[in-house]
Amino acid sequence: MRRVAPLLLICFLACPAQADEAAPWTGAEDTGDLAAAEKNLWHEADEFDQTLARAGKVNTDPALTAYLQGIVDRLYPEFRGRLTVHLLNAPHINAFALPNGSLYVNAGLVARFENEAQLATVLAHEGAHFTHRHSLQQAERVRNAAAFATVVGMLGIPVVGDLLALSSMFGYSREHEREADAVGYQRLLAAGYAARESIRTFEHLQAEIKAADIKEPFFFASHPRLQERIDNFSELAHDAANGETAHERFVETTAALRLAVLDTDLSAYRYKQVILVLGDPARRREYPPEASYHLGEAYRLRGEGGDIERAEREYLACIETAPLFAPAYRALGLLHYKRNEPALAVMRLRRYLALTPAAADRAHIEAYLSALENPAPAAP
Repeated sequence: MRRVAPLLLICFLACPAQADEAAPWTGAEDTGDLAAAEKNLWHEADEFDQTLARAGKVNTDPALTAYLQGIVDRLYPEFRGRLTVHLLNAPHINAFALPNGSLYVNAGLVARFENEAQLATVLAHEGAHFTHRHSLQQAERVRNAAAFATVVGMLGIPVVGDLLALSSMFGYSREHEREADAVGYQRLLAAGYAARESIRTFEHLQAEIKAADIKEPFFFASHPRLQERIDNFSELAHDAANGETAHERFVETTAALRLAVLDTDLSAYRYKQVILVLGDPARRREYPPEASYHLGEAYRLRGEGGDIERAEREYLACIETAPLFAPAYRALGLLHYKRNEPALAVMRLRRYLALTPAAADRAHIEAYLSALENPAPAAP
């Protein structure tokens, strides 16, 4: 496999001379006969797909995969079998399309949506980049080599040729983005989705990025680009009729994924995002009861005035509503240990070990229990 050339070569690659004349495809059958330049792009995209899969970056959960693919097929029925969606195990707020019809959406982005119509908004937008062959027409290149390097480092994979410079990871020209917004919007309408949710899709992403001070160099973490999406869809949807949000289907299908993203956020000390999402009562109701533990952990990590008490309340709420969720007992036990409340600490930690007999930290917890149950004699 070819590895990435020096970044500057990627950033200043010339686009094909015939790119501006590329007409949109009308169906999957149009893609059977590609010119040499486009065929090379597709070959690199195929290699990139394989690299991501081999690196274990793609979530292969069959139910989630089928769910996402069903949305894309509903949006682009004439491209069934050509447009393929993949879920990336990445917490960052991002999605992108490759020249060969592979659409990628990060778990972190899916977890931030409230319903299926919002998810469909992004998939419709990315699908339009493929159907209208924006990779081939791309006039702009990756302008920020540092941002490019950051993306590569976050994904932890080698980059194939000029592929990412020609994908939608960094956004296209304003004209291409407006076209993708317009095409995607019409796809939402044709598929029967609530088109006004397209505005909400980007409004709450923008609010999170601002509140959590996210600085990831991605398309969906860029304030100017998000504002353009909001402006575009506000203009398009000003008189939109009602449609389907598919809220319950989305919440049920993505419940485990959204909890997993909370775990990832906490392990990366992204507690601001967790508090922002779960601190909203309306959003909190969309999560399983175990999310109370995650909110408690976020408060503990933040550690501001009153946060330990807030964390304890959330841990207690978790064991009340999800009594078999072991991590909440561990968190409470360690909190009691730090407070010098040995009886409560022993009770909670014993319950944690009973629920998780094969816990990876069992020896560590047993050391705590030994110290609690066999305290050293006081010095004379």
